[in-house]
Amino acid sequence: MRTKLKASILFIASFLTGCSDKPDTPEAEANIYQKAVYYNELRPAADKARDERRKPVEVLAFSGVKPGDKVIDLLGGGGYYTELLSHVVGADGHVYLVNSPLFVNFTKDQIAERLANNRLKNVTRIDGPWNALGMPENADVIFIVLGYHDIYVPRPNNPDFEADPDAFFEQIHASLKPGGKVLVIDHAAANGTGNEHASTLHRIDEAFAKQDFEKRGFVLVKELDVLRNPNDDFTKDIWKKGIMHLTDRFIHLYEKPLNN
Repeated sequence: MRTKLKASILFIASFLTGCSDKPDTPEAEANIYQKAVYYNELRPAADKARDERRKPVEVLAFSGVKPGDKVIDLLGGGGYYTELLSHVVGADGHVYLVNSPLFVNFTKDQIAERLANNRLKNVTRIDGPWNALGMPENADVIFIVLGYHDIYVPRPNNPDFEADPDAFFEQIHASLKPGGKVLVIDHAAANGTGNEHASTLHRIDEAFAKQDFEKRGFVLVKELDVLRNPNDDFTKDIWKKGIMHLTDRFIHLYEKPLNN
């Protein structure tokens, strides 16, 4: 058991080092994350065009996801990260693209195109209501990329699109194996604003996010700063011209404790 654990730690560490975001990295020298991003012939051109602003090599390495893992791309929308994760976990792993009605509504055509003709053979699509998303158990890693703030957006005119935060976190907890990780990326709001700007500006206070996950039984493991923008104007909606795709984004990795 100790041997397997040590091997796993060494495996992850080897890929966390030297993981700079360089498209000119020779394939022979590339790690699994660089190969997934730069040497994956299946990737659509539209995905590649988003790489510069999303830093997927660094994000994947930070998550620690590895071949053979069971991963959930939660609220993954059209599946940008699903595609990459599919390549990283390989034939012995599996990826679940899980979306609520809100996300299906906005990305259903993208999802259908990405998964057409079983092009990602190790990916399963799951569409479910917010309170019963149907996620599998014993997941190694759950990705929540730019969707966390949406659980705090009230939508009284369309209750199917509105989440119950407590039920959402309960499902995450039930789905993750002990020691499993949750990677969260979201648009930062001004300090001290909590979740009050989730519906108006599509942002959420980073300190609130930490407290939110920790009070639900998760432990913050580490943070990554590759998507920070100190010049972001926190008073602007993330879709406003000049700031769209350039927001200050925090990246957190949480763990479900082994005894939890």
